[in-house]
Amino acid sequence: MRLLILASESKRRVEILKMLGFKFLVIPSYVEEPHFGQPILTARRLAHKKAFTVWKDYKFATVLGADTIVVLEGKIMGKPKDEAQAKAMLRSLSNKWHTVITGVCIMGPKGKVCFHDKARVKFRPLEEKDIEEYVATGEPMDKAGAYAVQGLGARFVEKIVGDFYTVMGLPASKTYEVLRHVLD
Repeated sequence: MRLLILASESKRRVEILKMLGFKFLVIPSYVEEPHFGQPILTARRLAHKKAFTVWKDYKFATVLGADTIVVLEGKIMGKPKDEAQAKAMLRSLSNKWHTVITGVCIMGPKGKVCFHDKARVKFRPLEEKDIEEYVATGEPMDKAGAYAVQGLGARFVEKIVGDFYTVMGLPASKTYEVLRHVLD
């Protein structure tokens, strides 16, 4: 079996890959995360950039890069810069549907496979107290859209249409299928 490297230090992605039964190393890419305007293009380009940054130093391995973005009314919501921005993001998501897109790029000796998955998420109406308490935990500060569906942010999610793991940061089934073929 070929060496697999996750180009991310995301605890969520580590958890998903372990759950799927893969053994891998974690070598974070530490790249800038600019937005390219179009949401799907942004997620896919950032996933590629993360994978390539690590792969160029480990060409003998298979490297997985991923990026998750939150899109509300056509606008990309990145990671909040501070608590005030996190609160504003959560207020804007309150009682609304939004889209979560995770781009994935897998690079290795056999070539490159890039794909994405989308899920729709509906937040319940949030009270200011909910937002204040959640932001005070620190959890939303390094998360796109200022929430973690697998953490305390789950209390805000009323409904998900699509793959829960896409919202968490890595579409489990699609990733498994691609890696299964790439790593053989």
